[in-house]
Amino acid sequence: METAPPATAGDPSIAMAEPEPAFGRVLGFSDGVFAFAITLMVLAIRIPHPTDPDADAGLLALIADQWPAYLAFALSFFWVGLAWANHRIMFSKLIRTDHILIWGNLLFLMLIAFLPIPTAVLGQWIGSSRENQLTAVLFYGAVTTSEGLVYNLLWWYAAYWGKLTTPRLTAAVRDAHTKAWAPAPLLGAGTTLLGFIDPRLAFAGFLALGIAYALPTPRFVLSAYRRRA
Repeated sequence: METAPPATAGDPSIAMAEPEPAFGRVLGFSDGVFAFAITLMVLAIRIPHPTDPDADAGLLALIADQWPAYLAFALSFFWVGLAWANHRIMFSKLIRTDHILIWGNLLFLMLIAFLPIPTAVLGQWIGSSRENQLTAVLFYGAVTTSEGLVYNLLWWYAAYWGKLTTPRLTAAVRDAHTKAWAPAPLLGAGTTLLGFIDPRLAFAGFLALGIAYALPTPRFVLSAYRRRA
């Protein structure tokens, strides 16, 4: 989180730039949910044991057969990490919370905590029939697209309707973040629909979309805005 300059008793404008005491509790709880979700996903990967019914196939074969689960885990680990990074960026622009922001943040965190379920489904079914692969991709895409939609609603409320941002946040920087984050739900939905063509295309699209949003996109948008201005 961005830190404000030391406040002085004679400068109320500086004091107003300091986050409220409850702000840290919201961030601490959010970080705990991200950590829980990113850890829980690994439980979907099977650990082979010598007493398993298929142990005669050999340990190497049992490990190699789980390649879809490894790919799904890596993809979702990246997505949760990306969500955490952008969540940190968003909250670094805020200075206070209110009832709507807290409950909107809880809704976003609920989707993050639920992500290990579609991740496990994707890892188990991505190598099966085309119909089952499509179902797994649609399930996964619905959850990740919903995350992007709720994240944008959370930002729009905090930055515009609720006016919860720090006084140091300029309109240009605020709008740059808005323009960078706004396409995420539409891109997520479009990537999910690629599954009707080929589920593997959707899987690759999720990875490409994640890489695109790992870049400092708001900074690029702001630079373009300043050049036009």
